Amino acid sequence: RGVHDALDGLKDWSEQTIADAVRAHADETGQKLGKVAQPLRAALTGTNISPGIFEVLYALGKQEALARIADQVTSGNS
Repeated sequence: RGVHDALDGLKDWSEQTIADAVRAHADETGQKLGKVAQPLRAALTGTNISPGIFEVLYALGKQEALARIADQVTSGNS
């Protein structure tokens, strides 16, 4: 849920700003990046293997990426 909010607030949807937002969220919550990235990867791709998570987020586009994350949050799967 928190990473969704962090990404939703981005005005510039680039790999760098996405990476910065996800890393900042991990730091703010005291988690290692992997603990944030793996559930995020599963929510976005349906698997635990994919290209880099920031690349996936960028390629999906903001609207689709946030919709997939929100779907997992509301279904209780992440």
